[in-house]
Amino acid sequence: MSDSYQRALFSTLGNFEVFNYFSVDKLTTRDASKIPFMIWPNGEPCLIANLYMLSLLDRKGRSGRNGLSRRGSKGGTFGVYASQISQLIRFCYDNDISPFTLNDSLFCSFIENLRKENSKFNPSQPKKTETSLLAIGKICLDFLSFVGRIHGDNNFVSSEGVIRAVELTYTITTRSGRKINRSYLHHHSLGQEVRIHRRDPITSSQIQKLKEAAYTIESSSFIKHRRRCMLDLLEYTGARRGEVANITVDDILAAYDMEHPSLRMETFKQGHDAVRYIPVTKMLLHDIKTFVETSRRKNMKSTSGFRSGPDHRFLFTSERTGKKLSSETITNEISKLRIHANINEQVCAHMFRHAFITNLFVLLIRRHHMANEDDFRRALLDSHTFMAEVMQWTGHLDERSLETYINLAFASVANYAETISSVHMIRAIQTFDNKHEELMYQLEAGLPISDYKKHVATLIELRNKDFEIARNREAIVAA
Repeated sequence: MSDSYQRALFSTLGNFEVFNYFSVDKLTTRDASKIPFMIWPNGEPCLIANLYMLSLLDRKGRSGRNGLSRRGSKGGTFGVYASQISQLIRFCYDNDISPFTLNDSLFCSFIENLRKENSKFNPSQPKKTETSLLAIGKICLDFLSFVGRIHGDNNFVSSEGVIRAVELTYTITTRSGRKINRSYLHHHSLGQEVRIHRRDPITSSQIQKLKEAAYTIESSSFIKHRRRCMLDLLEYTGARRGEVANITVDDILAAYDMEHPSLRMETFKQGHDAVRYIPVTKMLLHDIKTFVETSRRKNMKSTSGFRSGPDHRFLFTSERTGKKLSSETITNEISKLRIHANINEQVCAHMFRHAFITNLFVLLIRRHHMANEDDFRRALLDSHTFMAEVMQWTGHLDERSLETYINLAFASVANYAETISSVHMIRAIQTFDNKHEELMYQLEAGLPISDYKKHVATLIELRNKDFEIARNREAIVAA
């Protein structure tokens, strides 16, 4: 396979600014850091695609004010746009045409070629679902509409244009009840949108198997310790992998010193500076603080690039270089643990987030003694308390994104018989049980009894502190 087929067609740029406007003898710029830079498969810059990327700087993001997200190693939402139109750029290159010389027949061929691609993991299955094709088609039509405007043809993509697409409109309702109409372009080669929830929450059994694998897989003590902390943060914060990669040592230490610990977390998909604070237990923070003061400190001192230079302060680092760990490495780590644990089902970092949100709904349902989904939905209509709590913890902007978790939560809540009403108390108990089970596993694996007793004593002390914190938090909620 040639390099032109293997080459990624975009990369994110570093920190820089672009021209905004000139007024009263003063030049004003705007931030364009981490914007994708597009190329043709032969490595030459793709001017029209880069102009489209710049035009997206004016597009509103989910927050409605900060623009499309550029967070994460792949450029956030900007990276999604770049990835989708990359496929059209490659098609144009292979057929020796420019995007503006595309016609309706060629666009149909482009979509059909994507539809015929087979999965490299299972050649009997298509590589892309119809929902994926629809998402690609929407963005590519938006790009081609921009191409037409650049060339002076505002109807290039339209019902009577060179590429025959129709504009469809849908309505969303905000939490305040305000209705907003939005539109998108649809082409006859694309199927109808069907939302399929493809990832279920990771199960408790799967999490336990991953944690056991973190102890038994052959690796250095640093990697083992890092993996255990990584799994804990995914499980107890519900953070996205990129958000976990961006946690700093200072975030951990600041939370540990709080009377009611809450971990600062950068929130992806909400603009450049969005953060949230997730209530966490002293037990969780103690284990990660231990990692900072032992394994991480030793690793940073031994890696070549940081023996004399400043510490970048990111929590998770590469064992070899000491540099910040990428979100892709977190994905690879989970994959390695899944294989070692002999888990045949799909398991990935984002499934921890699904489990966290589902479990959070379970705890809220039990705290307020909801008997069925109808009761719960009525409560959501009557009060914003539930959604405000959940959305603060998860970083969601649209409560409709959480709708699917209600069904999952009620499917799970039937298996619980506990009557404790405090969400925070239940989470503290669950953390203690999980941490104690890990210690039992370490004891069976050879941990000295004296060390086991010391760890248990510390765990009980931290559990009691977390119980007191939970009681204070619930008192604040009830006030």
